Amino acid sequence: MSTISATIKDIAKKCGVSEGTVDRALNNRCGIKKETKEKIMQVAEELGYRPNHMASCLARGNTKTIGVVCAGIMNAFFSSFVEAIEREAYENGYYLTLILTHNSKEKEREGIIYLAERQVDGLIIFPIGQGKDYEQWLLQFNIPIVTVYNRISDKFVHVDVDGRHIMQEAVSRIVKKGYKRIAYIDVGYDIAICHDNNRYSLNQRRQGYLDGVQEQQLGEPLVMTRVDEKAIKSFIEADGGKPAILCPFDNVAIRVLNLMRNQGISVPEQVGIMGFDNIPLLDSISPRLYSVDCETKEMGRNAFSILLKMMRGNMNVSDCMTDYTFTEGCSL
Repeated sequence: MSTISATIKDIAKKCGVSEGTVDRALNNRCGIKKETKEKIMQVAEELGYRPNHMASCLARGNTKTIGVVCAGIMNAFFSSFVEAIEREAYENGYYLTLILTHNSKEKEREGIIYLAERQVDGLIIFPIGQGKDYEQWLLQFNIPIVTVYNRISDKFVHVDVDGRHIMQEAVSRIVKKGYKRIAYIDVGYDIAICHDNNRYSLNQRRQGYLDGVQEQQLGEPLVMTRVDEKAIKSFIEADGGKPAILCPFDNVAIRVLNLMRNQGISVPEQVGIMGFDNIPLLDSISPRLYSVDCETKEMGRNAFSILLKMMRGNMNVSDCMTDYTFTEGCSL
């Protein structure tokens, strides 16, 4: 068998028939003798003929592929989310092409152009870009798009959890456990501002913390933009009641926990810690971090389900807020 797939022209030449006759035989169309069809099929097999999948898909008006564009998959939240999308897509006859942007708006645009040129049937984007110009740029491709995590505008269906409400509730839960002061470590926020990246989700989580502090009458909020050993130690040692640290991501909470361990500060006896995402790694950490389970796999299924409806022509879809639960741990 040839290592390069034969063409319809090769089959036609060997069989002594027209390319149109070969096409009719290969696609099981009428207007061809049984003997001729059998000969063509036999020669096609001998030559290792493989149909042009892309041409066939384009003839049907779809490619049975979707594009997913996200910053990266080192974060367990994103990897779990993408895996859930891929599994759901495969079960519905679709394949997934993944583009990693590494938080670069230029790579995000290049990736979307790449996918559009290959005529994917739909896109799921964890957007870095933002603004009216970016919105109009995306709309020009006329491809069904679902956004996740960061919202662009109401022009695109959005799948997420209610980060603002969750963080407000998180503050309330921490207070009910006896903590009097709560600091918030918003790692990545300053970098997003510096690069003018989409900060929708970060804004929602931070605002939820601020809402919670006001609701619980905890006084002046304290927001740190990095895991600063000196600042954290100063916060813990200050007067005013038992302190806790709330983090917008589990990986930040893990860094804080390691810092406390290195400093000989006991968790939760001297300071409480709470994360967000409930990544699987938490089950291997002691003390087990209290966290928010965002039902990541369910979010992935929801994102693809909505996109599938859009790809099938049903545009009567709306935003989807996925349920969440607070996962008890030993860090509060």
